[in-house]
Amino acid sequence: MLRSSFVYASLAGLSLAALAGIVTVGCSSSTDETPTPEVPVSNEPPAKPAGGVKGDGPGQVFAVQKLFLGDTDRSGSPKPTAWESYGYNLDGKISTATSTDVCKPRAGAQPKSVKTDGKGGLDNAFGKLLMPIIGSLSADASTKVNENIASGAFTILMKIDTLGEKSDYIDLPTALYVGTQLGGPAKFDGTDEWPIVPELLTDPSDIATAKLKFPNSYLSSNTWVSGSKGNLDLQLSVAGFSLTLGISNAVVTMDIAPDRKSASNGIIAGVLPVEPLINELKKVAGGFSPELCTGSTFESIAESIRQAADILEDGSQNPSKECNAISIGLGFEAGIAKLGKIGDKAGPKNDPCAEPMGTGGAGPGTGGAGGAG
Repeated sequence: MLRSSFVYASLAGLSLAALAGIVTVGCSSSTDETPTPEVPVSNEPPAKPAGGVKGDGPGQVFAVQKLFLGDTDRSGSPKPTAWESYGYNLDGKISTATSTDVCKPRAGAQPKSVKTDGKGGLDNAFGKLLMPIIGSLSADASTKVNENIASGAFTILMKIDTLGEKSDYIDLPTALYVGTQLGGPAKFDGTDEWPIVPELLTDPSDIATAKLKFPNSYLSSNTWVSGSKGNLDLQLSVAGFSLTLGISNAVVTMDIAPDRKSASNGIIAGVLPVEPLINELKKVAGGFSPELCTGSTFESIAESIRQAADILEDGSQNPSKECNAISIGLGFEAGIAKLGKIGDKAGPKNDPCAEPMGTGGAGPGTGGAGGAG
């Protein structure tokens, strides 16, 4: 299994009042949707090419230039159904509001919203049910993320070894890195030399020791597919606090241009176990107010998140079990870049809801009752 921090982004400008508003927003924005009609072909990544050969080229480093969270289309325009463009059919089913072969929605959830897939069985409850909540907190969340990328604050780097000119390849070993603090606006033309986050290296002094690797990735008609599924930690910064989206059973794909200088239609798809997600959100809530580390307000927030669950943690469905995970699909576009020097290690981040030894408080500087309620 592959697990590593994946990307640092910013969703700044949230307020305590807006965070509390998540309770009333819940999943209601999707309850009146008309179910998406079934289509005969399932939405899945392309299969490994039967006639592919092993890599025979110099390779390339791709850098994420834009990241799409599900609230906008790829042009950046807000669109309520944009989530249907990001993700894959993770559970092998094309579910509708009346499906009975899926997990049980959480009590209080709207089955119509939870069960209904996107076209071709596309699973993306994060974009469908949670992004409207995030949008109510910060209407320009996606804009802020992409402004940070363009400014050179961070990017995701994919180093594909031995990529050549052919449209079909097997065995293209790929390593993922996070680039940080470029020092100026990014060009994405191959001249940027991104400093690499050392936390993603097994040996912080050796750039060749990336923790996150896809040894079985391949190219099918110029679509790169990560191959065997793994676990990714998509790490965002919300109002100065780290929020980790622990994506399991993850698959990453992108369409690489024939000249190997860009990639389009990128997809990051997988499953978010609900309880770890709630634990992460508690840190963000506690950052606004230590009172939100415990109590009825945060429990209402947590229950809203649980009600968005549409799948099981292993990516499967079972009608005898309650849904305990949220499917996710994100989009991206990429240019090219170089791996630069190894950057400085990030400083430790305080958990405002952690209870310091012997204090009963909610964390340094809060002076609150966090752990004591």
